[in-house]
Amino acid sequence: MLSHCQSLVKELDQLKDMLHAVDQTLGLHDIEIDPNEISPIRSHDVRITLPHGELTRSILLCLRLNKGSAVSTSVIAEFIAARHADLAAEPESIEKLRQSIRYRLKGLKRSGLVSPKHNSRPNSDGWWEISEIQL
Repeated sequence: MLSHCQSLVKELDQLKDMLHAVDQTLGLHDIEIDPNEISPIRSHDVRITLPHGELTRSILLCLRLNKGSAVSTSVIAEFIAARHADLAAEPESIEKLRQSIRYRLKGLKRSGLVSPKHNSRPNSDGWWEISEIQL
């Protein structure tokens, strides 16, 4: 546990150094740059640790918190990535997480726990609601 905390502190120090370098770089420009005008970049990677069964529990929790309205697969992925963030975990593709969620949602649909609220179209985000029996 101590080594985990030490590695997180080290990573935080590195991020602070990088942020300081960006601040210095912005200060070198003749034209003043307002950092608030720069839109954030979404990462294509997530760092999460999911124990066995936690993916299902997190999907159902996300849908319960949004009962009465459909939730997209992408929103579920963002919810899980934020809920289970682990900076010590290896970076993993957000698309791989979405794919795992899609497979799990299909299984939950077969079990009658969730219901789709979208037309089945390839390359489109699915929208899901928790079934009435789960509320």
